[in-house]
Amino acid sequence: LGDVYKETATAPRGLPIELPEHAPKFRLLVRGAELASDEERAANPRATPVRLRAAERIKEDA
Repeated sequence: LGDVYKETATAPRGLPIELPEHAPKFRLLVRGAELASDEERAANPRATPVRLRAAERIKEDA
């Protein structure tokens, strides 16, 4: 049960509701890292070591 709580809740343990300051600020657009495609690597060899990670801001900082 403890591991499930860590993955799903953003509020501190013991609070019955999520407070606004504990809400997520970003949403991941890709899980892990995206690698360059074979076509991209053929056209641009420098793209081989590249790893793309992306997130979208869903909450503005106050």
